[in-house]
Amino acid sequence: MKYIVTYEIRSAGRDAAIARFKATGGPTPPGATLLGRWTRADFSGGYALVESDDVTAVLQFALSWNDLIEIGVEPVVEDAALAEVLGRMS
Repeated sequence: MKYIVTYEIRSAGRDAAIARFKATGGPTPPGATLLGRWTRADFSGGYALVESDDVTAVLQFALSWNDLIEIGVEPVVEDAALAEVLGRMS
């Protein structure tokens, strides 16, 4: 399953978040794959696309940053999967 992870950078944690990202690169834990990450041009936050069959890996990813930034996690489906489901509703 794919998840959109949204993040809002807290002003108080900005410098610490930058330092942690520079030191670690913001990797995902085992069991989760980072497909892409985009930061807003004003550095107020951004988005990551993560794939995993284990929601606890996504939870671990979110919790590893939750002390410095606000995190949201939303499961998403691609259009092909949505079309299949909609096709069954005929």
